Amino acid sequence: MNDEINSIMKNKTWRMYELSKGHKAIGCKWVYKIKVDGNNKPIKYKARLVAKGYLQQAGIDFDETFAPVMRIETVRLLFALAAFFDLEIVQIDTKTVFLHGTSDLALYIQQPPGFIDQSNPSKVLELLKSLYGLKQAPRIWYILLLSHLLKLSFIALESDPSIYIYPKTGVILAVYIDDILIFGRTKSQCDDVYHELKKQFDIQYIGTPTTFLGLNIIRPNRHSISINQKGYIERMAKRFHMEDAAPRIMPMHVSLHLHEAQEGEGMADQKEYQELIGSLNHAAVYSRPDITNAVSNLTRYLQKPTTTHMREAQHTLGYLYTTRELQINYGGAPDINVHGYADANWGGDVDTRKSTTGYLFVVNNGAILRTSRRQTTVALFTMEPEYMALSDATREAIAKHQLMQELRINVQAPPKISYPPRIHCDNQGTLAIAENPVNYQCSKHIDIRYHFVRHAIQDKKVTVTYIPTKMQIADILTKVLGPLQHRENVNRLFGPQRKE
Repeated sequence: MNDEINSIMKNKTWRMYELSKGHKAIGCKWVYKIKVDGNNKPIKYKARLVAKGYLQQAGIDFDETFAPVMRIETVRLLFALAAFFDLEIVQIDTKTVFLHGTSDLALYIQQPPGFIDQSNPSKVLELLKSLYGLKQAPRIWYILLLSHLLKLSFIALESDPSIYIYPKTGVILAVYIDDILIFGRTKSQCDDVYHELKKQFDIQYIGTPTTFLGLNIIRPNRHSISINQKGYIERMAKRFHMEDAAPRIMPMHVSLHLHEAQEGEGMADQKEYQELIGSLNHAAVYSRPDITNAVSNLTRYLQKPTTTHMREAQHTLGYLYTTRELQINYGGAPDINVHGYADANWGGDVDTRKSTTGYLFVVNNGAILRTSRRQTTVALFTMEPEYMALSDATREAIAKHQLMQELRINVQAPPKISYPPRIHCDNQGTLAIAENPVNYQCSKHIDIRYHFVRHAIQDKKVTVTYIPTKMQIADILTKVLGPLQHRENVNRLFGPQRKE
């Protein structure tokens, strides 16, 4: 706590103030946390003074609050690029990040517990800088950091405004609030950026990252990077009492079809179910695309979960714990092309008969993005949901193409890169209407927005090719596969597994 107060005083965060009539001081509290790495080893004990921002009133205590953060798929893409181009990676951490920005409105807080000025116990503190807990604090920090990086001649990417490029050297700066990764051709380039930021902010040099945003980062050689969440999965299993559960080889039971709660069915604890699904979803989003379809299915029953839903969610966690060593591996690809896979499961939802869209993108032999979601309309033909899934995947492919173009120029990619990105589909009828307006009777009712894929192909923004169903990796995102198919798709999705 003393370190936190010293940092606050060093940054001149507040000053004593005699509160006048018409003004109100919000409270503050201490928050304690043990920060662990990806393997659950403690790396820092933190005490943070946090304002009770939930007491703030819109229009009085704050206006704008939005601040962009780096998307997790961008993090994975950068690791794929770093492995392919043999980039150096340096991690830095900004201390007391929200204490650097100047408060945008007149705000007052009560004196912190344990540090009340005995000579002025009735006075409050006028904030001169931002403070943790305030609703506008992330935005104030983002604007401050952005302005400083622009002065250093960095350029924010249009595709992801939390990624910055230094045009002269091609150094990439990836920012997630106070956690920053620097990618460069040489370590000296990365260190130069660190020293420039050090002049303005209180920054800790961590060096080669081993954990970032809860991800374990393993780099066995210069052209390979792997990520997993072993520590997070172990904590989750302990929290939900699944450490001693029998091993599972599948994320869901193949023969079980989930449905909405029926009269007379046993109901599960809603809060516990929601917490379990939220934890599973975090793993699916960050490092475990193989449970994406299971989580997508289980998420549909958050409001009225039955005991069957709970058992299936526990089964998914058991599978996650059994396979906790599984990691996404980037490396070994002959090029840095974006490869997409789009698929759909016709009428897979037994309650609504709506289909499921699934698509994923692979760069440098590792998955960077995946999606599994129920479609909004009921499809009449098997071709229709496949076409809709392909259209959604096309929009994502173009977005990733734009991001890759911005990054490619600055990392000086070799000529072996070829564009446009390629999307693989296993439905011949879908490919036919995507490339030409054929089969009018089967496609005339499809929403016009899904015909976007046809124009993207004609404009050569994407290339769509046929792939046999047994090679369709996106199958794992749309349906529950048999054990053999599941294992084959997992191997293609994650690549050959290496020990840490």
